Amino acid sequence: MLFDLRGRRKRVVQVVYAMLAVMMGASLFLVVGPVNLGDLVNGGSSSSDAASVSMDRAAELDKKLRQNPQDQNLLLALTRERITAGNNLAQIDPRTQAAIPTAESAQQYQLAADAWDKYLKTSPSPPNPNVALLVANSLLSLAQTSTTAEEAKANAAAAGDAQLIYAHAKPSSGAFSTLAYYYYAALDFKDADAAAKQAEAVAKTKAERQQVQATLASIRKQAKKFQQQLAAAKKAQQAQPGQGKQQLENPLGGLGGGGLGSPAP
Repeated sequence: MLFDLRGRRKRVVQVVYAMLAVMMGASLFLVVGPVNLGDLVNGGSSSSDAASVSMDRAAELDKKLRQNPQDQNLLLALTRERITAGNNLAQIDPRTQAAIPTAESAQQYQLAADAWDKYLKTSPSPPNPNVALLVANSLLSLAQTSTTAEEAKANAAAAGDAQLIYAHAKPSSGAFSTLAYYYYAALDFKDADAAAKQAEAVAKTKAERQQVQATLASIRKQAKKFQQQLAAAKKAQQAQPGQGKQQLENPLGGLGGGGLGSPAP
């Protein structure tokens, strides 16, 4: 998947990223607690070198897979290397420490998603939950670099599907809260609501359960608002082609800089 980052499309990419960047940090917080994204992405001058190493390893794994295309271990290793390369090709905002996707990192994440899909087609029993968690985060980065609302929703849904594997293998309120978050981003309210109930069910304390309820209720409200904005933009486009097009490509639209919101820590 190649991305044209010039002109208007570059602005669209940046705006879609703005919609989902908060969700990326919040999802990591829900799963593992506060983290420094710079540590995860290995920011600094060595990042490009580390990415090159991972891409070289990935190329070697690709060669081996030509001989054994169903080898699950090779497919998992390839998925990891592509994600590692993507992480090292992302940029770090020095002020917020947020990972900012680039065209190069998005390409690696897409290759990782392709490898993961091939792995799942081998019917692993069960799928590797740790790699599933990595895939979920990288698919969210693909959602951040999407140029249309529909593409962003599809990638967020795919992130949810990967997170579902992790949540079932390692159930916790954080894992299921993150799952709900991804599905709300995809506007899949049925699966998101089910995940929210599971997050409440596995909460260890009353206070934790109340926090999960309040946080996800707020996110659901924002997702509903976002859904209404998309419906209005689509209606405007159908009535007067061209006028609604930018809103459909710009999911941040009239959300007032809130996107899908941020779960309270």
